[in-house]
Amino acid sequence: MIWNAHSHKLRIPAPEKAQFVTVTGIILRVETPDFFTLSTIVDGELGHPTLLVHDLNASLHDWEALIPALVLSGHVTYACDLFGHGQSPHPVDARRYYAQMHYTAFRRWIDGLNLVRSPILIGHGFGAYLCLRYTLGHPYKVFRLVLISPLLMPEQISPVVMGLDRYPLIERLAERFAPEWTARKMLGIHTGCDPALEQRILTDALRSSPFNRRILPTVADLTPEFPDLPTRSLFIWGEADPLLDMSLLPPLVEDMIDIQTVSLPGIGHRPHLEAQEKTNKQIVSFLLGI
Repeated sequence: MIWNAHSHKLRIPAPEKAQFVTVTGIILRVETPDFFTLSTIVDGELGHPTLLVHDLNASLHDWEALIPALVLSGHVTYACDLFGHGQSPHPVDARRYYAQMHYTAFRRWIDGLNLVRSPILIGHGFGAYLCLRYTLGHPYKVFRLVLISPLLMPEQISPVVMGLDRYPLIERLAERFAPEWTARKMLGIHTGCDPALEQRILTDALRSSPFNRRILPTVADLTPEFPDLPTRSLFIWGEADPLLDMSLLPPLVEDMIDIQTVSLPGIGHRPHLEAQEKTNKQIVSFLLGI
């Protein structure tokens, strides 16, 4: 365990063996040392448990601006690195990198937290896919749901990205002859992205497993179950998203009274990083019922 006294965060890396850890009165159960054991940080003392789940080729550091706002508004935050990302295990077997395996690891992570209250789930991109899938499969076990640029179905994925994922030879040629273009396409970096943010995105991607590219073609279509969503939800997306087609989302939610939507003009795939203040305000207001 690594305690950062300045930020009041506890990081729980993949452990040597199963263990119990107490954090500000909350008991965390960390499971056995396999790739299902996700590196986790916890921040906050008392409040509603809120779980933060990043996108592919990102990390828990995506939430550094949102976590203080959530803690200040009365939430205990739990952020993880998905396996193949950040400080979580990076399996060397490429066959383990598909959506169902990630979902299993995600579900086991939630179970291992031993929460005494139904959590709030906040996810981005593929992390939103995991959060939504968990909510649909566990009715009434999720208190609130916040999805940022959510992946709901394969049809949302850019055809260029899907083609690069499905045909490794084409991807290798693209990486060789147009590496910058390929990286921007695969990571959803839109034109006009702040250079510092772009560098941060690329750094997280370099720290991620190269096998993560195998995951997008394996996602399931969640839209048939979508009308049965049992949890009051907030959807936030950027209208300039170059990675996922968000124009498919409004027709799905327009008749659902328990879903609040926020679309941000000129913002790309990462509203929580590109428009931090506006996105954080929307999330906190939604969770507080304002």
